[in-house]
Amino acid sequence: MKKIISLALCLPVLCLALLSGCGSGNTQKGGSEIETGDLTVHEDISGTVRYAVNDQVADQTDELLEYFSVMYPNIEVEIEVYSGDLNNALTAWATANSLPDVVLSWDNLSYFALQGWVYPLDELLQADPDSAYILPAAMDGFSYEGKTYAVPAWLQFSALVVNLDLLEELNLQRPDYDWTIDEFTELAKKATTTTTSGINHTESLEQYLMEQMPSVSGQWGYDPAAQKFNLTDGAFTEAVGVVSGLAAYPGLVADNLRDTAVVSAGGQDDYAKKFGTKADGLAEGKILFANQSTWDDAWMSSQFTFNWDYYPIPAPSAEGSKQIVHTDYGMILSTVKDPQAAYELLKFFTFGTEGLLVRMEQQLSGGVLTSRFTIPPNTNPAVAEKFNAAVNVPDGVRYMYNHMDQSVKGDYSKVLPDYWAAANDAIYTAKDRIAKGEDPVAVAKEVENKLNSDFAVSYKTFSDRMKQIQAENG
Repeated sequence: MKKIISLALCLPVLCLALLSGCGSGNTQKGGSEIETGDLTVHEDISGTVRYAVNDQVADQTDELLEYFSVMYPNIEVEIEVYSGDLNNALTAWATANSLPDVVLSWDNLSYFALQGWVYPLDELLQADPDSAYILPAAMDGFSYEGKTYAVPAWLQFSALVVNLDLLEELNLQRPDYDWTIDEFTELAKKATTTTTSGINHTESLEQYLMEQMPSVSGQWGYDPAAQKFNLTDGAFTEAVGVVSGLAAYPGLVADNLRDTAVVSAGGQDDYAKKFGTKADGLAEGKILFANQSTWDDAWMSSQFTFNWDYYPIPAPSAEGSKQIVHTDYGMILSTVKDPQAAYELLKFFTFGTEGLLVRMEQQLSGGVLTSRFTIPPNTNPAVAEKFNAAVNVPDGVRYMYNHMDQSVKGDYSKVLPDYWAAANDAIYTAKDRIAKGEDPVAVAKEVENKLNSDFAVSYKTFSDRMKQIQAENG
């Protein structure tokens, strides 16, 4: 395999190194080891695939590609390493008529589709038996005008982190994973003392709580069938009310005790008075709940020395508990020369059973993969068994993976056109207005009407353009 690197997004690309090809026996790097005899070899598929990889995960990609090269000895993979923003990288490659073939992303897919850069995957998916194991919730939002443009690369969950040691220290009962909003708020209040607080911050918590309401099926109440947001059935105002109640309880929200003006003037703000000068109340185990999700695992697992676990976002009732799923994705770009070879690489790094088993084994074995665990977007029994048996997967994450029969999409922001301008900004403005004393019901109705009106215009423009692109490409 060739390794190619783009420096600071400058083209042309420079060829730097030749990676090892296929082999036999063990594949080993960084102390990890997998018996290559356990891998299926696919000699019938050949071609060249250019794979765009962010420089932050280049070493991890190299390690996983060693296994891919054993499985697909006749596919040559050229790695294009880019730095910084993927939008800028793809724009530079498109301008130079040199788009790569495969890329993973968490950016807004609709933008890439609107440029005509993305290759439809429907025929490839329909011919692949492994695609039957993709979690339906993980595919939500990846289709435009009847065609599928991406597959799930990995899952994340909105969550709360619970300091189990502090629960015990305060003599508070550990809740079940299907806990309720009332249980959560009561524990947060009980954990707020002169030296401890209930939660570190409440940023985005209204959004997560809203998604647990019975009537809500997507981020900020978005309904993909109606292509509308719903802020007026009570879910939005109820969620905002819960967070307002937390903020109103003295000392409960730790970060609300911070005052940069006082600190800049050389004084001691209420946060320092409670936890100590230059102290980090969360890392030092003095805050019961961390409003952090599974995508924060790398820094939390390196900083937290206390016993902790992930919990689903609490719901109004235990029976109504839903898992809030976030899905990054992989895509093939429209100028691909060898679609089947590109699909095999895409699948290996995203939802594919064999690729997931390799990745999970590497995370167990101490290779260069930086994440402790992978939440697979795949229900294959072999994948589920390995995930559930893995000692590096927190119990709460295991619970959420096994309870996605009730789930809600938490990141329509990655797939809807003009999401930030049409939806997110308007909703955050509504939150601020309510916090300043305006009537919640009136604000919700006004913002919903404007939001859906603006979004309808944006989506029609997007939809018309996608139909044109599809017609041009047959």
